[in-house]
Amino acid sequence: MIKVLEVEASKGFGGQEKRSVRLANNMPEGKVKTYFAVNPDSVLMRDAEKLDIECLPVVTRATYDIFAVFTLVRYIKELGIDIVSTHSGRDGWLGGMAAKIAGVKCIRVRHLQTPFASAFSYKYLTDEVTAISNGVRDYIASRGVKKEKIRLIFTGVDTKQFQKRDSSFRSEFGISNETFLIGIVAILRGAKRHKDLIDAVKLLSEKHDVKLVIAGEGPQWENLQNKIKEDGLEDRVIMTGYRSDTVNILSALDLFVLPSNMEALGTALLEAQACGVPVVGSRVGGIPEALEEGGSGLLFECEHVDDLAAKIEKFIIDKEFYARASKRAREFVEEKFSVEKMLEDTLKQYEELLTK
Repeated sequence: MIKVLEVEASKGFGGQEKRSVRLANNMPEGKVKTYFAVNPDSVLMRDAEKLDIECLPVVTRATYDIFAVFTLVRYIKELGIDIVSTHSGRDGWLGGMAAKIAGVKCIRVRHLQTPFASAFSYKYLTDEVTAISNGVRDYIASRGVKKEKIRLIFTGVDTKQFQKRDSSFRSEFGISNETFLIGIVAILRGAKRHKDLIDAVKLLSEKHDVKLVIAGEGPQWENLQNKIKEDGLEDRVIMTGYRSDTVNILSALDLFVLPSNMEALGTALLEAQACGVPVVGSRVGGIPEALEEGGSGLLFECEHVDDLAAKIEKFIIDKEFYARASKRAREFVEEKFSVEKMLEDTLKQYEELLTK
């Protein structure tokens, strides 16, 4: 059995943490055993039982926290860990150093498109780097990491969980079935460009019966609320805050839009398509890989509101195109981004790494 230690310095529960939990929970029984080394006050530690994962406490105060390193070394030796897997700057250094001291393999998973300050940990503290999109892989290689050291493994979507179901969302907010409902489920950060989507809906509302759902919370909450009020769109835009019923929301949508100006892949696009919802995304980062242009969705030039509005309008007025895109959306995810494919590729990575 392969024993893996996922080292996670983050205290939140975003895309990278969800991906790690998805891997751990779906690995073939008897082949892989996964442990999580996390901060005691993290969401992963708090919800370990609910998430069905085994967590080990490690306080990660800084990138060079020697106490954290030797705590990790102790876990590695006591549990007989074969592979350490890291995900961000702090745990990349701490987990990488611990793996070197303990003499075990180390994988660094890069989830983000954002630039990083130093490539040292990628070059010298890891045996292999996992990129979740071609865009991420190309950036890592551009920083001097050998291409043969970088492995592409797309993030997989649980298509059993994410599938179209009966939804109560429209009735909850009094939205007619005739209204074309556009949605985005994402943290409210400036990089997600929610304001561009609001501007596009303002243009579209002059000719069409459209509404926009913004689900999520984050630092842009107040700014977006003020913008909606200033634009007179209170009857067109619904901000729900955090919702745990993502599938319920996606199942109610006619179209999902992700207008980010930086995105490693765009897992939210994949989850929407798995629910049979066509998508529109900005032509940046890994987003072009997360949809099939002209098939399951359309791309627009980032921060060009007129282009965004035009791409959305294509779905509103071209009923045949919309029907084809809706059908293709689910097929596309099943073909390229299933959990099964991610598991198969990751297990192959583990096995090959340990036989090197």
